[in-house]
Amino acid sequence: MFPALFHISRRPGGMENGRKGENDMTNTDICNLALSYLSKGKITSMDDNTEEAAQCKIHYEHDRRLLLRQYPWGFAKRTVKLALLDATVPGYDYAYSYPAECLAVRYVFDEENAAAKEEDLCDFDTVMTSGNQKALATNVELAWCEYTFNIRDVDMFPDEFIEALAHYMAANMAMVLTGSASIQQAQFQLYQESIEMAKVYSAQERRKNTVYPEGYAEARFS
Repeated sequence: MFPALFHISRRPGGMENGRKGENDMTNTDICNLALSYLSKGKITSMDDNTEEAAQCKIHYEHDRRLLLRQYPWGFAKRTVKLALLDATVPGYDYAYSYPAECLAVRYVFDEENAAAKEEDLCDFDTVMTSGNQKALATNVELAWCEYTFNIRDVDMFPDEFIEALAHYMAANMAMVLTGSASIQQAQFQLYQESIEMAKVYSAQERRKNTVYPEGYAEARFS
């Protein structure tokens, strides 16, 4: 079993030493936030016998996974060394086992070029082997992978993800619960704005020096 590297951000009041803070949210709280954006009443559980609860149960897991896939959220980033498979994929030198609980592969790279993985992109493809096993095919030897993990623990969700998820759910539930296309459109726009704000927060929490192509800096800054 290869080690995995987690990149996790926490909200103030998050779970520490296994004990939850008073500001922690649950998936029901996120559902209620989405319902509040539609001016609907609260639910106590997604198993409540109401249309609001039924819609939350339909959309919560689906929308959570889709939202995680749509943006490389830092809190859901995971880096693992890939396990080589005894399989042949035409056009590629190696086939590796697909990472567990992976929602989206972001980069495949070797350890030596890890720092340059965003500039020096390596080709890869997601395939099914002859044994019906999901795999990553690439020409990278001793490959590592950075991917978005299917994180379910609400306590690990940063505020900007919760905000985006609530607006996304509200947009998807709006027609059934309100019958208003304008409300649906407004919530979808707020969801898009939440994603843009998440990009700002993400940029603030990481620093990476720009590597210019040879000759570019001299031509650009001279």
